[in-house]
Parts: sequence; C-alpha cells; structure tokens
Amino acid sequence: MSLLNRRVRLGLSAAGAVAVLTISSTLAYAEPTTVDEAKAQLQRLEQEASEIDQQYAAVQAKVELRTSQLATARKDVDAQAGKVQALRSQVGQMALQQFKSRGVDTTTVLLTTDDAASFLNQLSTMHKVNENANVLLQDFQTEQANLSDMQRAADAELASISADQKQLGELSAQSDVKVKAAQAVLDRLTEEQRRKLAEQQAAEADRAADAARVARAATAATTAPAAPAAAAPVVSGSASSRAQGAVAFALAQVGDAYVMGASGPNAYDCSGLTSAAYRSVGVSLPRTSQSQYGVGQAVSLSQLQPGDLVFYYSGISHVGMYIGGGRIVDAANPRAGVRTTSVTSMPFMGGRRVA
Repeated sequence: MSLLNRRVRLGLSAAGAVAVLTISSTLAYAEPTTVDEAKAQLQRLEQEASEIDQQYAAVQAKVELRTSQLATARKDVDAQAGKVQALRSQVGQMALQQFKSRGVDTTTVLLTTDDAASFLNQLSTMHKVNENANVLLQDFQTEQANLSDMQRAADAELASISADQKQLGELSAQSDVKVKAAQAVLDRLTEEQRRKLAEQQAAEADRAADAARVARAATAATTAPAAPAAAAPVVSGSASSRAQGAVAFALAQVGDAYVMGASGPNAYDCSGLTSAAYRSVGVSLPRTSQSQYGVGQAVSLSQLQPGDLVFYYSGISHVGMYIGGGRIVDAANPRAGVRTTSVTSMPFMGGRRVA
C-alpha cells in the first residue's frame, strides 16, 4: 500500500499551513543517492507520522469521552430544568394564593367572627404555610442557580469538543504533510532505485507473510480461533491463554489497512490494533501507545513472550505485539498496513506483559 494512498478520518484541511509545512518538510531531506538512504528517510518520516498519529488517537479518545460526558450533562440539564419548572409552578400557585388573601384585616375578622378560637387556629396554620412558602421559594432559587451552573458546564464541554475537533483537523493536515514528503523521497529516486526498493519491500513482505503463517499455525495449536471483535469477550482462562487469544486476533488482521485513528474492524493504527486484540479476550487497554506503555509488567527484549506489547522510538510513538520467533505483528504505516516483522526492525524501547 502506497503512502500516497493514505486515508485520514477527517475531511478537514488547512491548505495554507499544509503548503508551508510541505515545503519545509521536503527541504529537510537531502536527495537520496542510494536505496538505503531512501529507506532511512522513509523510516524517519514514518516515525514522525507515527508520533502525529498517536497524538491524533489521544485527542480522538478525548473527543469521544467528552462527547459522552456532554450527552450525560445534557440529560442532567433536562432533568434539572424539569425540577425547576415544577418548583416554578408551585411558587406561582403560592403567589396567587397570597394575592387573594393579602387584603384581609386580622383585627376586623376577630371582631366580627362568631368563633374567634377557630379563626386563631386557622391563622396559626396560615403562618406555617407562609414558612413553607419561604422554604419553597428558597428551594426554587437554589435549583434555578444549579440549572444555570449545569448549563454553563455543558456549554464549556461543547466548546472543548469544538477545540479538540479543530486540533484533529490540524493533526490530519500534518499527517498529510508527511505523506507528501515521503512521496517526494520516492519521486527523487531513479527508475532503477525504485525497482530495487520495490524488490526489497516485496522480499520483506514475503518473509513477513511466511512468518505470519507459521505464527498463526503455532497459535492455533494452543488456543481456539480468535472471536470477532463484536463477540462477547473471553474473560476466563489463564493469562497465557488470553495472550495467545490476543495474538491470534492480531494475526488474523494481517493485510488490513493502516488508517490514522482506526481501531477496527477493517483498518487499524498501531495502538488501535493492540487494544482491539486484547479487547477481544476481555482485557481493556488504554487507547494510545504512550498510555499502553504504562500498564502491565515491564519485560526486556530477552524476556518477551507471545502477547507481550513491544514499544518503539524515543518518546514511545509505536506499539506492536510479540508473536514469538523474534517477530511482532503491528499496524505499521499506510505503506505496509498490518504486517509481521522483526522485533528489532525499529528502535526497541521496552516491552510490557499485560496478560
């Protein structure tokens, strides 16, 4: 899959900013004179793109959380508005009653009534009603103030979502810049260099496909086939069986597309693949590679077992899953999609055992 064919999830663009960034990004790379130099430049661009993609995934997760919180806030506002309306009706009825009785002179009634004791009892009751009315009015004022606070909070949440969506558009534009810079690197190669690069990539893909078939066969011998993402998660069994199930799920996605911010079922980014794989066996992982690096137990390169998460690049911007035999499965980049490759094909930063 070509980097040029990368699809992003947002249709937002910042044409002027993209043009400036494209020029600066293109100038940052010297014209490659060998296939190895071109590969090195492409790998650097892929690392930079991966960093952007993980920022995108983090903001995207924040938007999803805030959208859920906004929906809850709006329900709360509606419920509070109903409470305020009910109190407003009671206050209105109270005010009307007081208006009807406000012209009665107590002394006159006492002098003209045949049953003063009964009237005084009624008067005591009216005083109690007035006390209750004051409480009702205070309650109304308090609940009305609460409603205003809740409405302001909901408006602030909506503004935050709008700001996050704008950031997603900016990150999408930055990612497109990396795509164009990578294509510029390829365009500067000679026909012979492009042919050699394609041959190397094809050979790497063949080796990865062979390794994936071996890994799938080995996994199938120790665990049942992975359930579809929509199926009920497997929450029982040993940690080892859950790890094997996650490996089986991830390997079943080999060949799927890489799409920024995607977590299945037909396309993934790197942390989207690992989180979906473990979600299929009942293990919940954070959404980004940086967050996933903080869960589970740390393991070294020599301690890796199938199912362990493996992390790459300084700053942690890429994650894959160890499948055994010195190889990983990962959602690599738009050119490669979901693949298997050597565990040391990128700068290894650490591993985590999460099941």
